[in-house]
Amino acid sequence: MVCVLRIEGTITPATAIYVEEGLRHASYARASAVVLALNTPGGLLDSTIRILDLIEQSDVPVIAYVYPPGSARAWSAGTYILVGSHVAAMASHTIIGSCQPVDFMGQPINDTKHINALVKLMETKAEERGRNVTVAKRFITENLNLKADEAYRLGITDVPPVDGLVELLNLVNGMEVKTRAGLVKLETSDAEVVEYSPSLRVAVLTVISDPQIAYILMTVGLLALIFGLASGIYPSAIIGAIMTILGVIGLGATPLSLGSLLLIALGLTLLLVEALTPGFGLFGISGIISLALGALLVIAFEPTRWIVSPEWIGTFVWIVVAITAPIAAFAAFMAYKVVEARKRKPVLGAIVGEVAEAMDDMEEGGEGFVIFRGELWMARALKRVAKGSKVRIVAKEGPRLIVEPLEQK
Repeated sequence: MVCVLRIEGTITPATAIYVEEGLRHASYARASAVVLALNTPGGLLDSTIRILDLIEQSDVPVIAYVYPPGSARAWSAGTYILVGSHVAAMASHTIIGSCQPVDFMGQPINDTKHINALVKLMETKAEERGRNVTVAKRFITENLNLKADEAYRLGITDVPPVDGLVELLNLVNGMEVKTRAGLVKLETSDAEVVEYSPSLRVAVLTVISDPQIAYILMTVGLLALIFGLASGIYPSAIIGAIMTILGVIGLGATPLSLGSLLLIALGLTLLLVEALTPGFGLFGISGIISLALGALLVIAFEPTRWIVSPEWIGTFVWIVVAITAPIAAFAAFMAYKVVEARKRKPVLGAIVGEVAEAMDDMEEGGEGFVIFRGELWMARALKRVAKGSKVRIVAKEGPRLIVEPLEQK
């Protein structure tokens, strides 16, 4: 039996947990091999190193396979995993490379300390697996990219491009690889192929730990929370609180600097204070700015911990802008409406000008009770009023109506 794990999209801590579960399942099931089907723009360095450690500790041979043909990419973190696997393979017209870390704006990071550490990691894995160390280093130092046929010709992959999983398993059958259990001969020809499905925990973490999804959850949830608290619509506040917490958990699954965490916490606090105090002014505007900066700096403060393609970074930046702009516009509109409403004079609606019936005799300036729409109200008379006569409501002072006689009986 061969177990297939699909690594698609951004590599996050959820990906590492998924690989750990899959390798454990394959070991219990006595699988002959595990295939990591790669199609990723890259992801977190910590998660990538965790996956490399899991491969190193696996008794079951791991085959990294860039798949499907023609559309798959294993950039950055995906290339590290490919080079560090027991067997490396690619479908035709797929690409690997672009391993140099980038900052939040997609610009290469030239910090010698981090670059040297990543180069040494790549060298070590390539040497251990018998791959071309010189070419492997160029993935980082030159942001080298290779197509499937080039990767095979230069000694990065172990087999020529192959476009199907069954064909790949037949091709690698009989190869010997070194695992933690020692030298293992692959017996993959005509093996049963089973795709491992992630657990519910991994499925949830995969969704909320994606930085784009986490940012959406946090901003939309926070808006719903503020709206619910300000308007008294508590279901909205509850749903907003849940979404906000999920978003913060998702962002917490990524490397967060202390500064970005403080900015996010400050933004939440300021907006909550604004919702519970009169006026939408300094607190609200400061909270929006602090929240936006904190979310943006989630990645910007820790750029060396990300190994993703510049294209992915560019897409994420536009998503953040696309979300933040309408949220800020809506918040500004809401602020305008709140200020406008609070400047407006109170309106008594249908009470002023309506007719009630006096239940007591009231002298000028005296007080008594009147009946208005079946309800008993305390009233003060501007002129003498006889019991049982009709009175007109001319004003309201707190719980007391101000009345004048309409007719006398």
